[in-house]
Amino acid sequence: MSLFAILFLVLYCERQHGTGKELEDFSRFAAPRAPEWARKGVLYEVFPRVYTAQGNFRALQEKLPYIKELGIDIIWIMPIYPIGEKGRKGTLGSPFSIKDFRKINPEYGSEADFRALVEAIHRLGMKVIVGMVPNHSANDHVEMERHPDWFMRDEEGNFTREVADWSDVTDFNYDNPEMRRYMLETLLYWIEKFDVDGYRVDVAGMVPLDFWKEAIPRLRQIKPELYLLAEWEDPQLLIAGFNSDYDWTLYHLLKDIREGKKRSGEAVALIAEKDRRYPQNALPMRFLENHDEPRSLAVFGPQAIEAYATFIFTVPGIPLIYAGQEIGETEKPSLFEKTELNWAQADTALQNLYRRLIRWRKQYSCFTEGDFVPLQVAALKGSVGAFLREDDRYVAIVISNLWRKTAEKVFVTMPKEILNQLRFLEFQQLGRAEQRLNVEEMFFREIPPFQTSVFIAEKGSN
Repeated sequence: MSLFAILFLVLYCERQHGTGKELEDFSRFAAPRAPEWARKGVLYEVFPRVYTAQGNFRALQEKLPYIKELGIDIIWIMPIYPIGEKGRKGTLGSPFSIKDFRKINPEYGSEADFRALVEAIHRLGMKVIVGMVPNHSANDHVEMERHPDWFMRDEEGNFTREVADWSDVTDFNYDNPEMRRYMLETLLYWIEKFDVDGYRVDVAGMVPLDFWKEAIPRLRQIKPELYLLAEWEDPQLLIAGFNSDYDWTLYHLLKDIREGKKRSGEAVALIAEKDRRYPQNALPMRFLENHDEPRSLAVFGPQAIEAYATFIFTVPGIPLIYAGQEIGETEKPSLFEKTELNWAQADTALQNLYRRLIRWRKQYSCFTEGDFVPLQVAALKGSVGAFLREDDRYVAIVISNLWRKTAEKVFVTMPKEILNQLRFLEFQQLGRAEQRLNVEEMFFREIPPFQTSVFIAEKGSN
């Protein structure tokens, strides 16, 4: 993601949430319903160059049993294509500066290696999406000499880009019909030839919306259960056919809460607003880190990471783990140099936390299919947010103190019609079997700093 995209999203967040103006209501529209494996899944982002010492597909394939055991459903592989040399940043260059969209980066292996990797992922019951970068190419893309009119040029005829800081890329020219056809055929190519299950589309909002409206139905003719993730935050991309977009707004709000600038309940309110105003079937991607952001352990801290991760995994949407997040990495990998995850010093307690959170999502269907109901909270001191998740089988109540201060004399209330349905259910706190919740009182003398408590009940259990 670029500097431009980051600035766009900051302005978007300020416009929609920072000034009191409500997000425009898109609820009368519908996004395509994501396949069940995505709606119930967890994303795991992998940068092959840094994931192993070898930095290639074969080494990644050897790690698949670990990824499966972690509980992952969908592996998102960052761009796999040859990297340009003209204007290259760093020693190895960015995977987002692509020289040929229909070839494999030789550093990662061969086409046969990639096909074997995809087949192995499928054999283990997982899905795979790959990074696609339709907005721009490397400065020495293979089609530049034959088709210079496919690329953006300035008044003097020089290849150029919309974002000056992206000096290693040239933007495509979507006014050219042949170029559009080339990109559509490229998207079809990896589905038809390698059976990938979807794409994570880089800066999807910088590509004209009418291209997506034309292209996505064609892709789903070939693969109806295609999953598409837009690196952008715009309901109109979902209406155009994407299943998910980035919830950058929530991410930046959570950072503000961690710094004491915002309150826990504001995160609950934001999710409720998006749930109410986003297109039907929307599946926002929610995260504590990705390859563009600092490591979550460095941002939120070891004392707070469990509370924030539990929050992310119990709200609606599809959660993301960026490889290394689950083992306690604190250094963000470079996009331009060879680095390596420190598997030898993996934080096993953190790994077990993410295993547990993934297991809860699989075990209790209310976290993936249930309604989201914000609950009112009053506290003498502190910052607490609470919400309810409910489907036909389970009800969960999540109470979260995301501040560094203890919350005192906390009262959580719910609408009377919901209370009447739940008053006879027995709620057990996940991870702390001895603790029960009385929904008629819902009073807590104290909630310690950085604690997200999850209470679950099965309907008909009494």
